[in-house]
This record gives sequence, C-alpha cells and structure tokens, in this order.
Amino acid sequence: MIAIADQVIVDDELDNRELVAVLWKRRLLITVCAVLLTGVMTVLAFIMTPVYRGTAIMVPVNTDRSALGGGLDSALGGVGGLAALAGLNLSSKESAVEETLAVLKSRQFTENFIVRNNLMPQLFADKWDASRGNWKVGEKAPTLHKAFKSFSGMRSVNKDPKTGLITLTVDWTDRVKAATWTNMLVEQLNEEMRNRAMLAANASLGFLQQELTQTTEVGTREAVSRLIESQVKQKMLANVTQEYSLRFVDRAMPSDMTDKVAPRKSLMMAGGMLLGIVIGSGLALLLNARQLAVRRKRT
Repeated sequence: MIAIADQVIVDDELDNRELVAVLWKRRLLITVCAVLLTGVMTVLAFIMTPVYRGTAIMVPVNTDRSALGGGLDSALGGVGGLAALAGLNLSSKESAVEETLAVLKSRQFTENFIVRNNLMPQLFADKWDASRGNWKVGEKAPTLHKAFKSFSGMRSVNKDPKTGLITLTVDWTDRVKAATWTNMLVEQLNEEMRNRAMLAANASLGFLQQELTQTTEVGTREAVSRLIESQVKQKMLANVTQEYSLRFVDRAMPSDMTDKVAPRKSLMMAGGMLLGIVIGSGLALLLNARQLAVRRKRT
C-alpha cells in the first residue's frame, strides 16, 4: 500500500511538471492572449459611458404616529374590533417602515414616478428621437414594465438594522440627474404615503361618525369619540408634515466627475489579464493534446 501511494505521489509530481513544461513551452501564446485581452478591456474601460451614484440617507419618521397609535390602543378597551372595521392602523413603527420601503420598491409607485417625471426618453435614449420628440421610426415604444425593470436595476434601498438609517442610491450616467432622481424619489414617496394616510383617515372618519350616531351606550360612544379624535389628528399630521414617512439626514448631492461607480478601470484591466492567461493556458493545453494525438496516430 505504501509503495502504491508513493507511486501515486510520484505520478502526480510528474503530471504537474509536465503541465508546467507545456505552459512554459507555450508561454508566448499565453503572453499574447493576456496582453490582447488586457488591451481590449482597457479600451472598453476608457470608452464606456461612466456611471455616477446619487446617495441619500434618511431616518424613518414614525415617532408621533407610533405614540398616537399606542395611546389609542390603550384607550380602545372593548371596541378594538370596531377600530379594525374602521380601518385604523395600529401597527408598530417597524411595520410602518417596512410598508414605506415596500411602496418605494413597488411597481405601481415606480411606474408612476417614471410617467410623472417623463423618464422614458432618458431610460431608453437609444430609441428616442429628440429632434422629433418621439420614438425613432421602426422602433417599438418600450413598455412601462420594461422601464420599471430598468429603473429597479438602477435603484438600491438598504436599511441598517442597528441604526435604522435607510440608504437610497440611484446609478445613472448623468451625475446631476442621479442625485436629483434620488431626492425626488424620497419626496414623492412622502407625498404618496401622506395621501394614503389622508384617504385612510377620511374613510375611517366616515365609518366612525356613522357608528357614533347609531350608538347609545355611553362607554362605546366615548371610545368611538376617541377614535374619531385620533383620526382627526392623523389627518392633520398628514396635512402639515412634508417629510411624512422618511426624513432626510443627508440629501443626495452630485458626485465629482472623477467619482464614478463604473467602469472600474483597474478591475477591468486586471480581469482582462486574468482572462487572457486562462484562455492562453487553455489554448496551450489544447494544442499540446492535438500534437500528442497526431504523434500517437503516426506510431
């Protein structure tokens, strides 16, 4: 067994030596491939359109609403079911934040954002005829679904579990627009959540006022009155608060001309060199295998 193991080790060493010998013999081919691929990637890195990033940092704005919900929850007593029927949202602060972020990434909100700000010609500039103000002849107009997928690839949303800070980024070829779109997303998201809150409050008020007129029991009337008061406060809060769901900690600012997120020239050049070495080595081994096959046929 020891002799067999020693023979295996010797064979492996010989195989490795043969591999190194083959690669060394074809070192010129490998070098040419590495230089060629490095050159190609370098040219691409310099001619590719640069991409810039707009970054905004926000903090959730839920303190007042959470306190309002908490106080209301303790005052409901036996009319919790009535509050549910009225559509009152007594959810936690965390769930409110998750709902806000879900709306931000949703297809409906994103498509409305694209239409409202007329971003289709910019997202599909290669198909847009600026002189005519219409899509190029022969080009099929892109759908909003394609625009949503394209914009979703540009946008990133991250929430720090420790600090609760939310970071929103938008990558685009224009550094000013990247920052502008990032800030506009937050502003229009706050507007959307504010409108939703007012619609919900109006619907709840209508239901609760109807219940108040139909209820004669004193305790229930007092509880319903508290519910009505809370919805009036909720509606007032939505009316006067511009940064309703997210408040800017750091607005997005245009990055410097040299501050690009893509292309990463050094990484592309290193990747080209590595790819060239791999391809060159593969070609060297392939040529060596073909030579061995020809020799075996002759013998």
